Amino acid sequence: MGVFLWARYLMSFVLLPLVFPLGRKVRNTILRMPEAPGKREGIVGSGTPNMSIVCLGESPVAGVGLSNQTENFTPIFAQKVHQYTQKTVEWHILGKKGIRMAELLPTFGDEFPEEADIVFIGMGVNDCKEGTSMSNWREQWLALHGHLRRLYPNALIICSSAPPLISFPALPFPVRVFLGYRSDLMNEILRVSVMPLDEKTMYLPLPSILAPKYFAYDGFHPNAIAHKEWGDGIFDAIVEREDIIIVEK
Repeated sequence: MGVFLWARYLMSFVLLPLVFPLGRKVRNTILRMPEAPGKREGIVGSGTPNMSIVCLGESPVAGVGLSNQTENFTPIFAQKVHQYTQKTVEWHILGKKGIRMAELLPTFGDEFPEEADIVFIGMGVNDCKEGTSMSNWREQWLALHGHLRRLYPNALIICSSAPPLISFPALPFPVRVFLGYRSDLMNEILRVSVMPLDEKTMYLPLPSILAPKYFAYDGFHPNAIAHKEWGDGIFDAIVEREDIIIVEK
């Protein structure tokens, strides 16, 4: 699979004479949506929290494309965990529009809560479109994981794939194909890099194709429908992890 993805990505370089001018046009004309207003941390349940979720990443994590952070997948995911475990769950959103992997720790390093049971990381779009090298992409992920593991030795760390840029309605054909092939390769590099790290680290793939109904009106960011399915999907992926999702007796 890795050889095929590398070959396909390298062959897509023939599209670059079209990708560069069209990419500049998209950058100049795409609708600029703000990060959603609303609280970026909260508690589901009553009493003192006994479980903590941290979601870290770029504009989808920051709620770009939503009307309010209440639609964000983070509190949706926390609600599912609370309903299943009957635990009081606190949740934290650490997201920023336009951020790249190399900027995550300098930006949020002082904002991590003292404890976390689940850490979700959603990155890739900005590094894909801004040209982060494949080697830097891998090394930056490993550095981030190492930092988080030292901070939260027993947490489940969920490393999400980048979304399929080939599905983004805002991107014209050659740009969509080039970035789609590039993001597929980045996802494979992420998968093979983090899977062997430890038993409490997991790679979580997103669907390979996303329908237009999942995008905000800018054609680039996920909407509330996507966030609802995203939060549900993260829970479904980890619900069998009895070392993390423990039902209160």
